[in-house]
Amino acid sequence: MAKKPDYASMFTMRADGRYMGYWHDLDRDGQPTGKRHAIYDRDPEKLFFKIQQKETPGAPKVLTFEAAADAWEKKHWDRIGAKTAETYTAPLRRIKDNFRDLDAAEVSAQSIQAFLADLGKQGFSRRSVQMHRDILNMIFNNAIMESGLTFNPCSAVSVPRNLPATKRELPDDEAIAAVKAGASVPFGLFALICLYSGLRRGEVLALRYEDIDRENELIHVTRAVEYASNSPTIKPPKTEAGIRDVILLAPLAAALPKEGKGLIFPRDDGKPLTKTQYRKRWDAYCKAIGHEITAHQLRHGFATILYEAGIPDKDAQELLGHSSIAVTRDVYTHIRQSQKEKTAKKLNAYLKKEAKPQQQGQKKGRKKRR
Repeated sequence: MAKKPDYASMFTMRADGRYMGYWHDLDRDGQPTGKRHAIYDRDPEKLFFKIQQKETPGAPKVLTFEAAADAWEKKHWDRIGAKTAETYTAPLRRIKDNFRDLDAAEVSAQSIQAFLADLGKQGFSRRSVQMHRDILNMIFNNAIMESGLTFNPCSAVSVPRNLPATKRELPDDEAIAAVKAGASVPFGLFALICLYSGLRRGEVLALRYEDIDRENELIHVTRAVEYASNSPTIKPPKTEAGIRDVILLAPLAAALPKEGKGLIFPRDDGKPLTKTQYRKRWDAYCKAIGHEITAHQLRHGFATILYEAGIPDKDAQELLGHSSIAVTRDVYTHIRQSQKEKTAKKLNAYLKKEAKPQQQGQKKGRKKRR
């Protein structure tokens, strides 16, 4: 009986416990070329046959996970919008780093579940972990449609429970007061529009004087600025809900110039601000008012105004341009909880203040008894 080859001696053992070997591209005659590719497996025998398959002329081409991820990225990156693409960049890199050495068909539901669990242990929020799962799901669905993969392992995977939710920070009362008082500060009008309209940063950057309908007291939102690296592009909102009319509130109407054409916040040539130009203006504005805030926080400030005014969540959804009522209700729930916390702090501070004179009176009474 032939002795089984010592597969382990054929390859290099890595520090992570996997064996590393190489497979070569084949020329037209089926001969290995000089170009080689690293390949890994924890089982040296499996690694040997992986290499054999890749270097066998006419053998079915194996789809690596990295190739599947690259194919999805190439096809969908321009469609998802620059802002979403920027959000996806870091999660996609982590996913590739974790699964790149595997063939797509070898990625199991268990390995994905373990990957998501590890993200949770590293402190990633539930929303962030969900994004990693969503990207993996899209990669495998695309591979099924275009490369003949037969199964999407994400269908059996769920996001781990008890992960921390992403914290939405509302601007404090002092910051809101500074924004209201700072309309005349350079770029102060930009912040005021965010606060009194709830428009997103890109929507304000794309806003034109022609979008201000003073007669009907409305702001017509139809476009948004998106960035590819530093370059701005004006596009329609990502969803139908983004195209909307927002009420032109009296404080904002009073602050807006009554005449003008084109973009309200252009650069010198009339085009939208680059990302760098926007950041410089916003940073200078924050320094001028003495508060570090973001345009998105002021959007939540507008949501707070709606909540305190008793605007129903369905109406708030339309004004904020949320694609789902669940998002609006989540924002309202956060505001409600924040209001409760503020009330509790005020009440405790009041009771502590009331308790001090009583405590002082008790101390004086003890001294008299002596």
